[in-house]
Amino acid sequence: MKLIAKTLGIALLVGLFASSNAYSQKVVKVKSNPHHKTVVVKNKNGKVKKVVYRPHWAPKRSYYHRWVYFPRHNFYWDNVKRVYVYKNGVKWVAVATLPPAYAKVNLEKEKSVELTEVNDSTETVYDKNEQHIKELKVEE
Repeated sequence: MKLIAKTLGIALLVGLFASSNAYSQKVVKVKSNPHHKTVVVKNKNGKVKKVVYRPHWAPKRSYYHRWVYFPRHNFYWDNVKRVYVYKNGVKWVAVATLPPAYAKVNLEKEKSVELTEVNDSTETVYDKNEQHIKELKVEE
């Protein structure tokens, strides 16, 4: 009787470990370039593509969404197009190099906020700039 109980207990444990592996994820493929890497993860429902961005100004940081906001200076970084977006007078401008007004700012050490997935497909994230200023302000 004890042998049967032990055997059933071991079988139950083996079954639990085997079923937990069905829910785990396995990295299938990784493609990299200097600005981002694409990680393809295989899970129980198929493959899922995840993009990890590493901007040139912060190569050790990982971002998973398109837009990064710098609340202290009120400008954005677009991980997809690799441009800075800032307000110049009344217009928003996109440039590949950091604007001269921010040339001495160390972006790697500066507080930044990665905007949510909802904004990833938005070209004009600055339309919500007033909301970003209010919600993401920097404590001095």
